Amino acid sequence: MSDLGVAIFGAGRAGHLHALATAASAEARLVAVFDADQSRADAFAEQHGCLAFTSPEAILHRDDVDLVMIALPNFLHASASIQAVQAGKHVFLEKPMADTLQECDQIIDAVERAGVQLLVAHSQRYFATTVRAREILQGGEIGRPVLATDTWYKPFGLENRMPWFRDRATGGGMWLMNGAHMIDRTCWVLDTSVASVQAWIGSPFHGLSADDANLAYLTLRNGLRAVIAHTGYKDRGVEKCEVEVACTAGMLRFDSYSNQLAIDCNAAYAPIELQAVDPFAEELKNLVDAIRGRDALRVSPAWGRHILEVLLAAEESSRTGREVEVVGDV
Repeated sequence: MSDLGVAIFGAGRAGHLHALATAASAEARLVAVFDADQSRADAFAEQHGCLAFTSPEAILHRDDVDLVMIALPNFLHASASIQAVQAGKHVFLEKPMADTLQECDQIIDAVERAGVQLLVAHSQRYFATTVRAREILQGGEIGRPVLATDTWYKPFGLENRMPWFRDRATGGGMWLMNGAHMIDRTCWVLDTSVASVQAWIGSPFHGLSADDANLAYLTLRNGLRAVIAHTGYKDRGVEKCEVEVACTAGMLRFDSYSNQLAIDCNAAYAPIELQAVDPFAEELKNLVDAIRGRDALRVSPAWGRHILEVLLAAEESSRTGREVEVVGDV
């Protein structure tokens, strides 16, 4: 069985991580990178040992490219993924899936017509801690989940952000970037989707046209409730990233990035040791296995659409001050 030829669209931070994951794969090899900036594309190609292109069409016409990994700015997700799918390529698509639900539907339609696989890269559910937290919560070890809080405080890092990220019109802001992760991981460990949302989203730290702080109250379809709190603070703050779940017979807390998981014991949290994994390698493996017919996608295009609908509903709630129903379900 021949290796899958991989092309990466986008030579930024995420593109480099996906190149490393491809290098670690036993069934994939990096063939090419596309970036509109020639110098970025060339530097990426030299570092990772592949061909550099400034035109996506030049890559999509290649017979040695089977899979396109899209790590472009958010506003380019739909056009790039549809173009790749129509060329008969499997697609690894960074979250959020697209800018609009209409674009999501267009992507899904293109995938169904082409008969290819498309994974929306909600990487949180590939971390070892998230996987184990879900097992504990669904296994009933600490009773039934009652509610969850997902808190993520971090510096915005304005000086390192690309211009597109500073503008909501081009898909920028903390809500679309990290809110997508937070909604996904909280819903996944609780084994549910979102029924409605009430939210506040703004930019009190930097005064940008893209947000740097948000708070959302989620009503989940299984009757549970969750709160999402996220900031990209400016000069001072304490970094924190964790999901805490209160259950009828105990509590659980996990931080996927630091590979920390704990369950309450004698009124304090007792850590559970876990072997860390590379989530980027794990999600690529999941996609490769799906392409080979050995496994199902852990994140479907329909779920990627659902997460975007929640994100957009939260923005509408913030604008109107009312609770907004999430119509679609998976």
